[in-house]
Amino acid sequence: MDPVAHTLVGAVLAETGLKRLTRYATPTLLIGANLPDIDVIAHLWGEDASLYFRRGWSHGILALIVLPLLLACAIWLWHRWRRSSNPEAPPFRPGVVLGLSFLAVWTHPLLDWLNTYGVRLLMPFEGRWFYGDTLFIIDPWVWLLTAAGVFLARSKRHGAMAGWLILAMLASLLVLGTGHVPLEGKLLWCAALAALAILRWRNHARDLGRLVARVGVVALVIYACAAYGAARLAENLAAERFATPREVQANPLAGQPFSHRIVLVHDTFYRVVEANGKTLELPRGAPDSIVQAALESATIRGFVNWMRYPYWEVEESVDGWIVRFVDLRYQLPGKSGPGIGSAQVTVPKDSLPDR
Repeated sequence: MDPVAHTLVGAVLAETGLKRLTRYATPTLLIGANLPDIDVIAHLWGEDASLYFRRGWSHGILALIVLPLLLACAIWLWHRWRRSSNPEAPPFRPGVVLGLSFLAVWTHPLLDWLNTYGVRLLMPFEGRWFYGDTLFIIDPWVWLLTAAGVFLARSKRHGAMAGWLILAMLASLLVLGTGHVPLEGKLLWCAALAALAILRWRNHARDLGRLVARVGVVALVIYACAAYGAARLAENLAAERFATPREVQANPLAGQPFSHRIVLVHDTFYRVVEANGKTLELPRGAPDSIVQAALESATIRGFVNWMRYPYWEVEESVDGWIVRFVDLRYQLPGKSGPGIGSAQVTVPKDSLPDR
C-alpha cells in the first residue's frame, strides 16, 4: 500500500490504547509500520532498479525477524541517550517495545500483500511473488477507516487541525477529482468527512478517539475480508463463464474495491474482462528471438522479474526492432505510457545477425 496507509495504520494502532503501554509506543508503531520500505532507496537508481529490489529483502521472512529487533534496539538507544539528561524519565519496557515493533513491522507486508503489485514474502530464500489481489495500491477507504480515530484524538490544537484540514483537502481532490470513483463513492466520502467534522466539533469526550480508533481497526479488518471475498467470487464467476482458463485474476479498481477487471489466462491467449463487461482477447505465446533478446536486456531486468501477465508488441525500425511490453494487471496495449505497467526496449539488428 502507499506510505499514507502504512503510517495511518501505525497511528490508529497507537490510538486504540497501545500508546498507553509505554511512552515509546507511538513512535515505535509509526516507524515500524513504514520500516520495510527502506528499500525505497532503490528509486535512486531508476524505476527499473526499484522494480527489481522493491518488496524483496526488506519485506521477506528474514527482515520480519531482524527489522523489529533493530527497531527495538534503536528505541532503547534513544531511551538511554534521553535518560542521560533526564534521570527521572520513565523506565524502558523492553518486552512491550519489542512486541510493538513486531506488530508494526508485520502490518507492512500484510497490507502490501493485499494488492496486485505483489510481495516476496520468502526473501532472501526464494524470490516467489505472493498476491492478495484484494485492494488497489491506493485505497481511500483504508485512509478513512484508519484516520478517523487518529483525527479525533490528535486534532485538539490549531496547528494539528490545520494539518488535518490540508490532508483532508488533498485526499478529497484525489477522490472527487477522478473518474474512477463513482458518484455513490464520492457522496459517501463527503458524508464521512462531514460526520467526522461534526463529531470533532460537538463531542469533546476524552476517550472518543480511542473508541473510534478501535471501531476503525475492526472495520478495516472486515472491509479487507469483504474485498478479498468479493475478488475471489469475481474470479470464480469469470472461470465459470468462460472455457476453463489456466488462471484467473481479479484487479480491484481504484476507489471501487468491489468492482474488478478480470484477467483470464488461456493456453494461447489472454482474455481481459472489464468491469462494464467489455471483453478483449490478446494472443499469448512463447517469445521469438527478438522478444527474447529484449527480455534479456539489462534495462528492464526489474520489469521482467516483476511482470505477471506480459503482453508485447514488436515494431520494426531502421536500425532494429522496438519491443513494447505491458503487464495486463495495470495496462492494456495501445493505452500504455510511462509508468509501472509498461516497458520498452530497442533491439539492434546487428545483435541478431541470423535474421
